[in-house]
Amino acid sequence: GRIVIDDRVLYDSAAGIEVLMTRRSATASFAPGAYVFPGGHIDEADEAAKRIATRRPTQSRVQRTQAIAAIREAFEELGILLAHRQADGQPVSADEVASMDRGNTAGTAFADQCAARGLVLDSDRVFTFAHWMTDRDLPRRFDVPFLVARMPEGQVPTADESEQFEPCWVRPADALARHEAGSFFMIFPTVRTLQRMAT
Repeated sequence: GRIVIDDRVLYDSAAGIEVLMTRRSATASFAPGAYVFPGGHIDEADEAAKRIATRRPTQSRVQRTQAIAAIREAFEELGILLAHRQADGQPVSADEVASMDRGNTAGTAFADQCAARGLVLDSDRVFTFAHWMTDRDLPRRFDVPFLVARMPEGQVPTADESEQFEPCWVRPADALARHEAGSFFMIFPTVRTLQRMAT
C-alpha cells in the first residue's frame, strides 16, 4: 500500500516502494522549484491536537507531536488525511476529506474540523525514517525529521497549488536518476533520504 512521509508519501507498488513528491513554488523563499516531500513546521495547535490523536506505546511525546504536524501538513498541502472515524474505526473517506477546509487550518481549526466530524488522527501510524540537521555555520539552517506512514486507501493527492504543485508518485531510484539527468531538481537532504530508501 501507499505510505505518507512527513515530508513524504509512499506507495508499495509491484515495482517497489514509490514516494509521493511535489514541486515547490518557483517563488518560494527556500528551494524554489525543487521537488520535495509534503511537510512543514510544527504549529502550537499540533500539541493541542493530541486530544484527538492515537499513540503507540513506544512513541515519544515529541514524535507524536511531529506525527500530528505531518498529518496536518499532508492534509493542507495535498488533501491527504491519515485519520479514522471514532464511531466505527473506519478510515476517513475521500469524500469526507474533500468536504473539509484545507485553506484555513491555522490555530485550532484543523483539530476542530476533525473533532467535529468524529475523526481521530492516526499519529500512531507515522514513524521516523531519518533526521537531518544542517551545519551550524551555514547561513540557512534546518533541523528536520523525515517521517513515513502508509498512504490511506481511496484518497488521491491534490496539490494546494500555492505551496505545492504537480504531485507525483516515483520510485526513489527513478527520482535519483531523473535528478542526475537534471530534470528533477532536489536539495541535498531529499537526495540523501531517497538514496537511503533506494538501498
